[in-house]
Amino acid sequence: MIILGISGFEDLYKSKAKHVYFYHSKGIEEILCFSDDKVPLQFFPLQLIGHDCSAALLVDGKLVACAAEERFTRIKHGFNLAGRTVLPRSAINYCLKEANISWDKVDYIAHYCNFTEDSIQRRFENVAQSLDSSQRSQLQKEYEIAYKNRLAKNIIIQQLEKIAGRDLPEDRLIQVKHHLAHAAGAFFSSNFDSALILTLDGYGEMESSIWAIGKQNRIYPEGSIELPTSLGLLYQIITAFLGFRSFGDEYKVMGLASYGNPEIYRHIFDELITLRSEGTYSIQNLSRPDLLFWLKESFGDILPDGNFSQQKADIAAALQKKLEETILHSLTFLKKKYAVNCLCLSGGVGLNACANGAIWHAGLFDKIFIQPAAADDGASLGAALYVQHNIFHHEYREPIDHVFWGPGYCQQEIEKILQIYQQIEWRKEKHIEKITADLLAQGKIIGWFKGRMEMGPRALGARSILANPRSEELKDKINEKIKNRECFRPFAPIVLKSEAYKFFDIPDEVSSPFMLMTFNSHKQQRKKIPAVVHVDGSSRLQTVTKNTNPGFYQLLQYFYKKTGIPILLNTSFNRAGEPIVNSPDDALQCFLKCGMDALVIEDYLIYQK
Repeated sequence: MIILGISGFEDLYKSKAKHVYFYHSKGIEEILCFSDDKVPLQFFPLQLIGHDCSAALLVDGKLVACAAEERFTRIKHGFNLAGRTVLPRSAINYCLKEANISWDKVDYIAHYCNFTEDSIQRRFENVAQSLDSSQRSQLQKEYEIAYKNRLAKNIIIQQLEKIAGRDLPEDRLIQVKHHLAHAAGAFFSSNFDSALILTLDGYGEMESSIWAIGKQNRIYPEGSIELPTSLGLLYQIITAFLGFRSFGDEYKVMGLASYGNPEIYRHIFDELITLRSEGTYSIQNLSRPDLLFWLKESFGDILPDGNFSQQKADIAAALQKKLEETILHSLTFLKKKYAVNCLCLSGGVGLNACANGAIWHAGLFDKIFIQPAAADDGASLGAALYVQHNIFHHEYREPIDHVFWGPGYCQQEIEKILQIYQQIEWRKEKHIEKITADLLAQGKIIGWFKGRMEMGPRALGARSILANPRSEELKDKINEKIKNRECFRPFAPIVLKSEAYKFFDIPDEVSSPFMLMTFNSHKQQRKKIPAVVHVDGSSRLQTVTKNTNPGFYQLLQYFYKKTGIPILLNTSFNRAGEPIVNSPDDALQCFLKCGMDALVIEDYLIYQK
């Protein structure tokens, strides 16, 4: 059986709905207020559904390919040039090409949402309770337009037929509820026979979170948090309030939080989030027309520039602390109720490494698996896995122990691109890992492009920028000159798993292969690796083994022998505002625009002339 998983929605140019990019790029003043053609973010506009589109392909139970559309179009979050959401054309074509199959070989298409007229109406009644008649009318109209033009099954089929260039029977498209797609992506990618599953996201059809039990090859939903309560949307709104983009900058707030005092604004978030019995919670003030006024009254004026201030850091710290407290409140109850020892996490909030670290250190679960593409760009895989196991009861499960499911490039393709660029000189090396380790030990900053591209938002050793972790000056240079990003942003360490316990508070038997959890560094070791330790002493750790990434394992071994440090600074191969590079051409363009010292593409060492 061949199942093509898809996340995303097509926002037609003829649609009257305001495109998603408005909410992505505009300031807090605009996105939280009603206007003639737009409803505020806190009322969960349906035109926001469809960002971070992706595709995944399962062939006879095995994952063959998975990639996000942004890596091909070079536009963040899978928008098009007009700032509208799209279906993942390029990602779909890549998946089919990787498997060497055509559309007519696809048995089922699994889509990551299942909106119906009834669910739209229920959602409206939940969200619109505090609105006057005019505002209710505007919100209802927005919901109706979005559903008829983008979310209805017949519209999705029509758009897929345009991409496929052929008719697609309607029964070949199976719609999976959004949070079930997240849940399936986590549980069926883990190696757990049974587990508690928790999804935390902005929102799906009706829910912002569900919990379920996974057993063998089935998922059994047990409960949910319905809109208008949403931890994901709250974090998104506070991100915009602090002067950052409302889509994609949440990780900046997480990094900023370490510089703040959570107690200063704790009372505001205690008022905002009410913890209830049975592990639930509510955020009643989130869905109110005067939310912007309430935020300003609570926190005072904020400079909307996205720069550092102590006030912003204190707000971020209080938000992060309350997020962690709320998640642990739910998990403590659920752990006691279901008596399970393993936990699977997914949804966009599952990318919050500090919250994940807090869960680990709470000691509630023996094992934790977090879907490496936890946000919507991994929901294509989740939808496909749900159809494979929960609907067709396929018995074979393939746990994910690496993320290298994107495009790779052969020698002929690479040399063809290299010959185009006259600004570079290059040569093929027999011992590229050793040569790169020597350059890194000398303090060089290297672009590293090797193997198939990672799925998910993290660069995990295939599309990375690397540096020596012993130099704080290099960290500052990468932030300022190469990545063009804020000074308060931390960098992550990538470390040999066998040596991780010597530098970080991580048990020897524990792996952190996907850079999704923070661990404290040992105080006596921090001076040795200052470039990868955050201001609070924590690090967003990635461990590497020989089995999962043999080339990078060898690179770390050479660097370890050279320096006595089994760690490198690892950050994503891109500049601010750009997706991570996909092709050799992407890598060369990024390399030529910034101040890296050298570029490695497979076995080729490249310098600027």
